Amino acid sequence: MKKVFDFVYHNFMAKSILLVAITAISYGFLINNLNLWSDELYSVLMAKDSFSDMFELLTTEDSKPPLYYVYLKAILALFPQKYEIFGAHFGSYLTLLFAEIFTITAIKKDYGEKVSLWLLVILMLHPISLWLAFEVRTYGLSSFLLLVCLVYGLRLTRNPQNIDYVKFGFVSLASLYSHYYAAIWLMFLYASILYILIYDKTFSKFGRKFLITTFIVAILFLPWIFVPLNTGREISNDWYVNREFVRFSIRYFTDPLQPDIFQSIFFVATGFSTAVFSFVVLTGIFSTKLFSHRLKRAFGVAFITFFLSYILLIVLSYAIRPMVTARYLKIFSLIWYFAGAIVISYLSNIKKTFLLVLIIGFSFTYLDMKAVFFDKEYKNAIEDINSFVPKNMTILALDNANLFCEYYLPDHKCILAVGEKGEILRKPSLLKNINLYYKEPRDIVLTLSLYGSGEGDCKKYNSIYRYGNTVTLCKISKDKATKLIKDSLDLRLNKYLGS
Repeated sequence: MKKVFDFVYHNFMAKSILLVAITAISYGFLINNLNLWSDELYSVLMAKDSFSDMFELLTTEDSKPPLYYVYLKAILALFPQKYEIFGAHFGSYLTLLFAEIFTITAIKKDYGEKVSLWLLVILMLHPISLWLAFEVRTYGLSSFLLLVCLVYGLRLTRNPQNIDYVKFGFVSLASLYSHYYAAIWLMFLYASILYILIYDKTFSKFGRKFLITTFIVAILFLPWIFVPLNTGREISNDWYVNREFVRFSIRYFTDPLQPDIFQSIFFVATGFSTAVFSFVVLTGIFSTKLFSHRLKRAFGVAFITFFLSYILLIVLSYAIRPMVTARYLKIFSLIWYFAGAIVISYLSNIKKTFLLVLIIGFSFTYLDMKAVFFDKEYKNAIEDINSFVPKNMTILALDNANLFCEYYLPDHKCILAVGEKGEILRKPSLLKNINLYYKEPRDIVLTLSLYGSGEGDCKKYNSIYRYGNTVTLCKISKDKATKLIKDSLDLRLNKYLGS
């Protein structure tokens, strides 16, 4: 047994494989969670659309880049419908494992075993990883792609081969088509690479190929740039992010899961371990003399591109419209991790302390996430509606419950009752029961809300899956129903219904 332990302890690849296996198994116990919250429902519904319907929605109503939805569509095709929610979470779970494999191969090759192992530990134990690995949104995929861009981009400053330009260009383009924040960060990464080439006096040697790569990536992304320019103004009018979100975006560095999950009495461990990690990264600014030249440069580019991207988002949020929140900053998480791994690998005095903090923070966060992921209130609401609400009874879906209806209640007659702004609208769900908008409501109808906004005789399902969410099913009068439908048509829906 001691020989096995000694072999694993002294062998990089054995340690790495063991850590990847521990990640895969421990995270695997959470993957079959029961729920999808409204944005995740949107992701799955988009992935289930035909390609033509998907691109129509993305180019007219949403304007998000399409890569994640295409990726999710491919993942869901591997699973029967019975395991669709499992498959949806599995897609994000895979991106964390991809990041770990990239860490023990490409990052180990470029930056050595110490940095690679510490990044592997951080990927496994940082609280944000639990969210990146399971949320059915693009953040896991996008953050992985940005990490690959960083490593491949820095290779262009060190005697690159032709294949290095191809790989960097391809991953850059994939990043751009995964999230618009990628464009902001890549702008600073490209500028950093150009600065290094000029500073090292190697621009004449490598600059031409780098500029050609930049030009090709820009041309191939250009067609999608017109999408947000054409739809952005209208979407901005209904954008939920406000100045308060911008002010509190700093929470990413201290308590990044605060807006998203139920806070148990142990949640302080999540905030503490995240804040300690942020402190470690900031310590690196004053410790660069300890780093090798290559690591000093890698830390500098990672930290500066992250910092400048965040500052620019703050500026744009105040100059144009609010656009940054703590949850959106998760796209930069693996860049932040990489900077921290470099610092930890050189600060020997804090390694054991930091590892203990991460283990404690991860352990309590893991328990919180387990409670959240296996919360049964959504399931209870679905079972009650299917059991006790007649299929011919109209359900008015408030806030984002229209997505809940479309996914979980396909056989029920759900129509959208919306306010002036804020709800996520999908044209297919709106048009599914279009004829009901012009029929006389029954004497008693029901409203369904994901955020507890129903009034009247209500049954509440107090879900902890998202902090503050309460599924509410309420009986309302015919007069109230008629007013909700009329107001919804007048405020937002007539433009979709063509009247």
